Amino acid sequence: MLSVVLMFSVLIVSAGVYGVRLSLALAKTFHTNPISAVAGVIGGGDGSDLDKLRQHFERINLVLYGYGGVQHSGGYLSDSIMVVSILPVANHPPQVAEISIPRDWYVNIPLRKGVSTEQRINFAYAAGMLGEGPVPASAINAGAAVADPLLEHLLGIGITYFVGVDFSAFKQAVDAVGGVNIDVPAGFTDNQYPAGECDLGNCAYETIHFNAGMQHMNGATALIYARSRHGNNGQGSDFARSRRQQQIIVALKTKLESIGGIGKLPDVLNALGDNVLTNLTIGDAETLYSLVQGVNPASVEHISIDDSNFLYSCGYPAHCGGAYYYADDQSFKSISHYVQDVFPTEGALADGAKITFVDASGRNRNASGRWASLMNMLGFSTANGGTARRQVATEVIDNSGGRDTLAADWLAEYFGVTVTTPPPATVGTTPTAIPTASASSGGITVVLGSAEEQAFLGDPGIGN
Repeated sequence: MLSVVLMFSVLIVSAGVYGVRLSLALAKTFHTNPISAVAGVIGGGDGSDLDKLRQHFERINLVLYGYGGVQHSGGYLSDSIMVVSILPVANHPPQVAEISIPRDWYVNIPLRKGVSTEQRINFAYAAGMLGEGPVPASAINAGAAVADPLLEHLLGIGITYFVGVDFSAFKQAVDAVGGVNIDVPAGFTDNQYPAGECDLGNCAYETIHFNAGMQHMNGATALIYARSRHGNNGQGSDFARSRRQQQIIVALKTKLESIGGIGKLPDVLNALGDNVLTNLTIGDAETLYSLVQGVNPASVEHISIDDSNFLYSCGYPAHCGGAYYYADDQSFKSISHYVQDVFPTEGALADGAKITFVDASGRNRNASGRWASLMNMLGFSTANGGTARRQVATEVIDNSGGRDTLAADWLAEYFGVTVTTPPPATVGTTPTAIPTASASSGGITVVLGSAEEQAFLGDPGIGN
């Protein structure tokens, strides 16, 4: 998603001289007139709405909706949903988090005039595009007018900007620059890639395969690589698919930044113009570029909301009529709390603390493994400490001797407790130990009590 931001922005800032053909293409992509397009470029982003957020160090949330397009059955079902959060930091590159949302999350979707429907979350954008939302289907934000408020409700954050991308934009843009080079990290085979459109009578599958290593892809190949959902070798998840889509955007951006690629800018913009909807202005895009261009990709948080943490599978086909995910906590407070706090303080992360999670909830739902993974996605070094004797309250125990104070304080605030500091051991005494769990040498231990687990599950009987 960060790569998508950079790609749109580089289309503007790397062109150099803005001729008539390029200004027309910019106007087409950003849904404005050519004169406003040129004025937006000259303005350099200063004074844009997004620039005001940056100046006040306010968090910026932008969501990408990727869909097949009108040439596909269910053309506006957003099979790729990713939220990018950017937190500006004074005198430092911003903190960035990319949050992947599974398309099969089954939710209540509010439509217009008080009507709602129970559907997969990927239907929300389509509902707006089909005229079932609060604005006309012809509006640029028709899909986002339904999907954005839904995400705000589920995740507990405001959504300011959106980009809707027809997947054919991948194909046309890649072909416009003569193809891209992709280093496939792991070879995989997908035996269930759609051979056609089921709504048009072709529900058959075909087998596609990609070898590991560097290879040149044209638009059609890149689109298959981006859309595959059932690959083996770790490539069958929505998260893996999102990563492949990011690879294509990065490769396209690299090609555009090359000397030969700059001349292709009008062709790429024209390809995108028919396949992209966004409420970003040209000034907003320029501000985004200046904000994130210095971000180290290794520092970006990659967060997946899935059935390893906040969601569970309904057990299709034995227990439900479709491959759906549901939230453990139907109030969505647990998910909101996590998403609202995806940016630990710099000091907490700088400690480099080793954090061990121990499950003392008595629920046997791998709470220690879940939280070790969740906090690892935020940049902490974590470990699964297994289970311990049941206790109600959660504890954050700082065994570091003061080295990891900032990390311990952040964790204690997150879990709503105070830090416990064991007294120093003396000759002839036994140091304070973690209940029935092996104490780590130094670092921080988080003992997850039954109250935390019940809150995570949305259980009102906390503490029982």
